[in-house]
Amino acid sequence: MNAFIKTAVVAAFAAAGAAHAQQQCYDFGGLAVGTKYHIGDTVDARHATITFEPYTMSGNPVGAAANFAEAQQAKIAGGAPPEMGMKTLTVKVVPIAPVTRVRMKLAQNMTPSGGFGISNFEVNGERHEGPSFASANGKRLGGAEITANLVNTAANWHVGTLELRAKPGGSIASFSIGGHTWRLDDMCFAK
Repeated sequence: MNAFIKTAVVAAFAAAGAAHAQQQCYDFGGLAVGTKYHIGDTVDARHATITFEPYTMSGNPVGAAANFAEAQQAKIAGGAPPEMGMKTLTVKVVPIAPVTRVRMKLAQNMTPSGGFGISNFEVNGERHEGPSFASANGKRLGGAEITANLVNTAANWHVGTLELRAKPGGSIASFSIGGHTWRLDDMCFAK
C-alpha cells in the first residue's frame, strides 16, 4: 500500500473513532430476554440510569397491574434484537453526565380504533402529553427540541426515531418517554 493511501486510511479510521467516541449507545443487548420490569425498577444502561415510572393520562397514573416492560427477542422498533417492549409505562432516563443530543428507535402500536394512547414526554423536568409519539415533532421541552420521524408502518405499528437536541449552550440532564403499547431500542447519547 503506498504511503498516501495508508495515511488516508489511518486518518479515516481516526476520524471515525473520534466521531464514535462522541456518541454512546445502549441497545438492551445485555438484558436477559423475558426479564420483566415494573414501576420503580431500575436498569443501569452503562451510559444512563433508566427507571420505570407510571404512564399518565391528564397527569393521572393509569394501567395499574398492566404496567410492565420486558426485554423481548424482537426488532419491531428497527434495531437488532432484543428490544424493550412496554405496556402502559414511562421510562425516565438520567444520563451519567448531561448530554446535548439523544436519539432512539421507537415503535408505537395502534389501538383497535386506529388511534394511539396518549404519549408522555419530559425533558429536564418539563412535561407534555400528546396523542402519539409523532405529535411531539417540533415541540420544545426543557430547553430541547424534539424531532420525531415516522420511518414506516408495519401492521399496527408505527415505527421511527425520536431525537432530543438541546438548544445551543444547553444540555439534557433527564428525559422521560411513555406510551400505551410501545417498543424502544438503540438509545444513543451525544455530548
